[in-house]
Parts: sequence; structure tokens; C-alpha cells
Amino acid sequence: MNNYKALVFFDLDGTLLDAESNLPKENHQAILQLRKNKILPLVASGRSPKEIKQITKGTPIDSYVSLNGQFNVVENKVISKHAIPLKYIQKLMALSKTLGHSLACYTADEYAACYSTESMEKLYKLDHAPLPQISANFYKEHEIYMLYLFSEDEETDRFYQAEFGDTFTFFRDSPYSLAVVLKGQSKKAGIQQIVEHLKLNELPTYAFGDGNNDLGMFEAVQTAIAMDNASEHVKSHADFVTKSHMDDGICFGLNYFGLLG
Repeated sequence: MNNYKALVFFDLDGTLLDAESNLPKENHQAILQLRKNKILPLVASGRSPKEIKQITKGTPIDSYVSLNGQFNVVENKVISKHAIPLKYIQKLMALSKTLGHSLACYTADEYAACYSTESMEKLYKLDHAPLPQISANFYKEHEIYMLYLFSEDEETDRFYQAEFGDTFTFFRDSPYSLAVVLKGQSKKAGIQQIVEHLKLNELPTYAFGDGNNDLGMFEAVQTAIAMDNASEHVKSHADFVTKSHMDDGICFGLNYFGLLG
């Protein structure tokens, strides 16, 4: 554990994955080379642990920040998890229903939504992920770590922020959705929890990302690397902008910083 020379955190969608949400062979090889170089590759994503394990199957990745920092794993062991209290879920669900926005609830392995909407279908098509099961009682029967609001009306985002700003953090991570986590939790907090657990605070840390929910991740590492397909806002918070995720941007960035040599 203490032989690592650096830590590299990767977002998935729009970063480590291609347009079909698959792991390109070049990135797979890069992950293998990082481990050979005694550099620890980790995922930091809004996706669930189950999805991360499926996507990275066959790679040596065994550590990750998942569900935007709500469920964090090091070497296949859970080191921190942050369940959302039932009363908070019920209050958010009530407001979202009045605004016509469906809400999905995520455990470590499953997810379910209250009801189906066009926005919900668009989001999962964009992510090449299965649609949630529809269940009115799922959140009452499981430990929930992250919520997903399905809304294309960014004007209503402020209503959620005004009502729940002291309870939740909202990340608009697509034109169709907002990821919802407990206040104080994020990719940034998850990374900090992992680094502290590993007792490797002195090591160089890098992060690759493209979305608004990656900004906290950028703050948690020494070197923040934005993909060229990121927005100008995200790029402005990075130390370096690599090529697009569709133009071998991961390998280009890793080589630029001498991590694959």
C-alpha cells in the first residue's frame, strides 16, 4: 500500500469512457501501465459501485469514489458511506412531485424511480445505462446513498437550492438531471477520505474530469486535468487541458505528466 508513487483519479463518462460508455483498449492499457509504474488508478464518479465494477472489469482498479462521494472503496473494502435519512428523501420527493420531476434513489447496487418521465429516459440513454425500476416504496426498504432528479428546466434548480441548500448539494450533471448528495459530501470529500485512509497525503495526486461535479475533485488534488470536451467553465478550473475523451485524451495527459514512462 505504501509503495505507491502517485494517485490518479478518473471520472468515467466523458473522460475515461468513449461515447458509448465503454472503456477503450488504450485506456485499459494505460491503467495497467500505471499499476506497473506503482501509480494507483482510481475512479471518481457519480455512478454506482455496481456500475463501476462492471465498467472496469478486467482492469486492476479496486478503489473508487462512487455516487459522487457518498460510497467510497479502497482495495475492495468500503472505507466510508453516507446514507441519506428517510425524512430528507421524503421532503425532496414531495417538492419534486409538485414540479413534475421524477426522483431516483440509489443504493450501492440498485436504483429505482418513483415514476417514468421523458427526462429520465433521455438521461439513461445518454449514459447507456438501464432504466430504473419503478417503485413507490424502494427508498423505504433500502439504504439510499444518492438521489437523482430528472429535470430539463434549469430555472427550477433554484427552488431546490433554496429549500434544501442546508441539507443537500445539487450537481447539474446533464441537461436532463441533477445528482443530489448530502451537504458536505462530494467527489472532493470522497477523495480526501480515501487519501486519509491510505495515509498517503504526501504523494502527488492527479484527477481527470469533464463535468461540473468534477470541480470539487479538482480542488482535492494537486494537478487537475480537464478533457477538451469539457465546458469552458470546467476548463478554467483545471491546471491542464488534455485532448478530448474521443481523441485519446487520457493517454495524452498521462504522458504529458510522465506517468506512463
